[in-house]
Amino acid sequence: MDSDRLKDIQTADLSETQVNEDFVHWLKTKGPSYLLIIMIVIVSYLFFVRYEQGKTAHRAEAWIAYIEASATGLPASHEDIAQSYSDIDSIQELGLLTAGDAYLRAIILNQTIGTNADISTSLSDEDRILYLKKADNLYGQVVAMDDQSVASALFTASALNGRAAIAESRGDIESAKKLYETAAARIDVLYPALATQALARANSIAILVEATTLPTDADVSARNNQVLTRDPTPVNTSVDVLTDITKPETE
Repeated sequence: MDSDRLKDIQTADLSETQVNEDFVHWLKTKGPSYLLIIMIVIVSYLFFVRYEQGKTAHRAEAWIAYIEASATGLPASHEDIAQSYSDIDSIQELGLLTAGDAYLRAIILNQTIGTNADISTSLSDEDRILYLKKADNLYGQVVAMDDQSVASALFTASALNGRAAIAESRGDIESAKKLYETAAARIDVLYPALATQALARANSIAILVEATTLPTDADVSARNNQVLTRDPTPVNTSVDVLTDITKPETE
């Protein structure tokens, strides 16, 4: 029994030695290649994780910058945001639209860009023309970026409405009507309520071309100097009855 047991032990030792030698041989020949592949997979995974984290941080940075630009209300800030973060969501279209709206708002308020509302100076004719030109250019960029997708429909319609408003302010009624109709057609299926609103503006724009006749100075003077004749007929006939009651009785 002892000799058999010793034989088994020796056989097991030889087998383990052979396995170790085979493993060492595998490590020397194929081990480095497999190890390199494993390292490449690990590095690629870490790079992917880092890349995704960078994208998330970049997107958050873009929206924070847009919010900060909205707080300032300066069109130039939104233009910078649109250019710097054009690869993030719809920041580019939104930034250009907001900048254009800021110029139009300044024209409506008759307020120069960047001034406090309490100490603002009235817009000069040169400023008004410049603001209209800048707003029209910004809206035009949004329209040019339209890829006929669902995502860009609302941005494009808003830009077309903005250009139509600018055409109205310039007295170009025909162009304004066409722009309103184009905006309605772009969102007719997706946003029917907004399309109806744009068509209503297009159909009512003819009122702007109707001439308004103002009274002359002579008409105003004649109206002011006009003497109205009093109607002797009493408004209430009961006044005559009260008059008879108050008359003294004759003896």
